This record gives sequence, structure tokens and C-alpha cells, in this order.
Amino acid sequence: MTEPAVIICRDADDLARQAAAQFVSLAANSAVRSSRFIVALSGGSTPRALYSLLASPAFKDRIDWRRIHFFWGDERCVPPDDSESNYRVVHEALLSKIEIPPENIHRMAGEKE
Repeated sequence: MTEPAVIICRDADDLARQAAAQFVSLAANSAVRSSRFIVALSGGSTPRALYSLLASPAFKDRIDWRRIHFFWGDERCVPPDDSESNYRVVHEALLSKIEIPPENIHRMAGEKE
């Protein structure tokens, strides 16, 4: 097992760039070892910059989105279009801007009781 690396970033923009580069690397390595790359997403304002960066021309064409499967690590009990929905954040910043098979998006149905 590899020891975890500590990466110190200058600011939030640097953090997003470092995370996007790491995402691209992990997705490519996973494609070599497996047919898919499974990712658990979180909500909030911190990862939004990462999601937007992954959807940008600098990164989105470097990722085989057909192999990516998105899950949510947390979600609020609200509909997907609610302003508090973590799914909504990801959809607006990333999912609506890339070509990913709908069956690769495993949204938590927070609006169901």
C-alpha cells in the first residue's frame, strides 16, 4: 500500500487544479485496471470549483466519462432541483456540461421518504 501524500495548496484555486489533475490521473489509471472508475461526490461550496474545472475544456476531454460512475457521499432530503441539493450543485457545475451515460449517475433520491 502506498503512503498517502500531503499536498499543500496555495489557495482554493490551486486546490481545485491539483484535485482535477489527480482526478484525471486516477481515472486513467483505473481505466487500465478496471472497466470503471467509481467516485463518491460531496456537496458544498468547496468542491464546486473542482466540478467546474473538470467540465472545462482543459480537463473534460482528457477523461473517458463512459467509465466514470458517480455516487453521492451525502445528500439532503430535498428534491434534486432544490437550492440545498448536493446533486444540483454537481449537475449545474459538471454533469450538464459533459457527455456521461445517464446510467452512470447514481443519485441519492433525497426527496423520497
